[in-house]
Amino acid sequence: MIGYMSIFGAAISGYADLGVWTVAATAIALASLSQAEYSTLYRRGKELGLTEVTLSTALQSFANALIAATSAYAMGWIFRLI
Repeated sequence: MIGYMSIFGAAISGYADLGVWTVAATAIALASLSQAEYSTLYRRGKELGLTEVTLSTALQSFANALIAATSAYAMGWIFRLI
């Protein structure tokens, strides 16, 4: 639920024409939620010596969060123009 609220906040920020820094804040919030949810899996992967895999998974998670935040901000900005 917190993830949806942060995406909704990014859309509202785009609608209100706030700074683009809100995209970064939303992406960090989403990536932090993912890290908190799957922290045991990340730790277990590092213990097994799969450091590269866990790092690439974490970076891909942040990239997905950035895409979601940017899309939500852009859609809010577009709705503002309509």
